[in-house]
Amino acid sequence: MPPLPDPLPLASIRKRRLLSQRALAKQAGVALSTIYLLEAGKTEHATFKVMRAITTALDVPAESIAEFRQVLDAIPRSRRSPDPSK
Repeated sequence: MPPLPDPLPLASIRKRRLLSQRALAKQAGVALSTIYLLEAGKTEHATFKVMRAITTALDVPAESIAEFRQVLDAIPRSRRSPDPSK
């Protein structure tokens, strides 16, 4: 299996889509503080529910977001769902 591309910070992906933190939070259905804390590196672990909501709102795989990579790296690949909606 080829190596995954380097993940980008959540803020970079959000800004490329021309979204404010508030707009992303609203679109993902999460608290504004959740987006802020993730981007500021003030939270160590995102829940799968939050990861799914944000990746769905941004239309990207979770592996492409740097803040989510450490959570995903802790899970064996065989247990990951290929579909982020699951």
